[in-house]
Formats: sequence, C-alpha cells, structure tokens
Amino acid sequence: MSEQINLELASTILGPFDEAHQYALYEGYVLNGRHIFILDDGQLWLRHVHKAPHMEHLYIDGDSGGMIVANNVEGMDVRELIGTIITELRGMDGLQFLLDVLLWTPDRGDLNLKLEILR
Repeated sequence: MSEQINLELASTILGPFDEAHQYALYEGYVLNGRHIFILDDGQLWLRHVHKAPHMEHLYIDGDSGGMIVANNVEGMDVRELIGTIITELRGMDGLQFLLDVLLWTPDRGDLNLKLEILR
C-alpha cells in the first residue's frame, strides 16, 4: 500500500523580476510546508518556499532557486502528475537517482554537487 501524499493547494509570490517592484503570484501544491510545485508556461517547477506570516495558504519564495521537474504538462492533471513524481522518487535511493535521472536529464549542463561535504 502506498503512503498518502498530502499536498496543500496554495499560492506563492515570486520576484522581484526585471523591476524591483515586479512580483508574480502562482498557484500550486505545497509539500511538507517547505516546497511548492507550480506550473509556468507548460513547465512544472519545484521551489523552496516560506510560509507567509499571518496569511493562510500563502508562501513566499525561499532560499534557493527552482528546478523544472517536468516539461510540456499543459492539459495534464498536474496534481496526479505530482503524486506520480513523488511516488517514483520515494522508491529510489540517492545513487539510483543520480545515475538514472540526474545524469540522463536532456539538455543538462555540467553540475558540481560538491558531495565531498558528505565525508
């Protein structure tokens, strides 16, 4: 039996962008109160977020950049796709993820994971 995936439907504010006053509001699904999946221009992004004080279901951009976890998802059931991604990743160990997913991501540039900190 698979473990239930609890996702909160919420919004996040990202920015500033080109202008200091320019922000964008996105709706998405929050995982564990710290990460949000958002859809932008057909791409599913995963970003770190912080809960906005005194506001329900509102998060602000976190301490790291985001990453695209799926492309061309327009018209798909995004909630179902997120559940599938989480379930598949939970079934992998770190080495399997590095070898089977990260290393073979199309259009990926070189990465420096700095894994020496694991010593």
